[in-house]
Amino acid sequence: MQYRSHQSHVILRALCHFFSIALLVALPVLIVQIDINVLHNGLSEQSLTEYTEHSVLLLIVVCYTTILLKKPDFRHFGVLVAGFFLCLLIRELDKWFDDTFWHGFWVYPAAIVAASSLLYALTDRHSMLRSFSQFVKSRNFTLLCLGLATLLVFSRLFGMGALWHGILSEGYVRTAKNVAEEGSELLAYFMILYASVRYVWDYCCHGIHSHEANRRMMCK
Repeated sequence: MQYRSHQSHVILRALCHFFSIALLVALPVLIVQIDINVLHNGLSEQSLTEYTEHSVLLLIVVCYTTILLKKPDFRHFGVLVAGFFLCLLIRELDKWFDDTFWHGFWVYPAAIVAASSLLYALTDRHSMLRSFSQFVKSRNFTLLCLGLATLLVFSRLFGMGALWHGILSEGYVRTAKNVAEEGSELLAYFMILYASVRYVWDYCCHGIHSHEANRRMMCK
């Protein structure tokens, strides 16, 4: 009976995982549809899609900040990860920085965050590399990589103006390009957020990172 109960639990978790991912891939489409069919904003800088991207990126930063605050042995690598996503958030807010200061100003805060994060991570290089090694071994790393690849590669290629000029020819409208690019970006951010939340669950609720550290100490 106990074995069957365990099997049922595993199957239920797998189904929940599937439906969570299904919801993740549906949300970007819903948000883009609201922008196009309800708000009629053409996915401008003041669109629901843009605001959602900012919010999701902020939540991702909060995820890794939570881990590094709760797990001191993760701190040096955690600062590096949180700093990376904070730089992405600053880049997404480039229009606000342009309007508030001057065009291209976002580069300065992003450079400060990147340099500060890297310098702090290197103050304990061995701890950072050890945490990095455990981080990439996680079951969540594949989804995180997929999200980053979608964000940094697929969305850029799929949103190329030349591609959509070729597809639509004389019927080209910039909104079509924006939907392809911003929709892909939003999907990527949701995938990264999902992987990040699972990292928080594993590290802070299950203490996986601490267990690994204790195991290494016992082996020594």
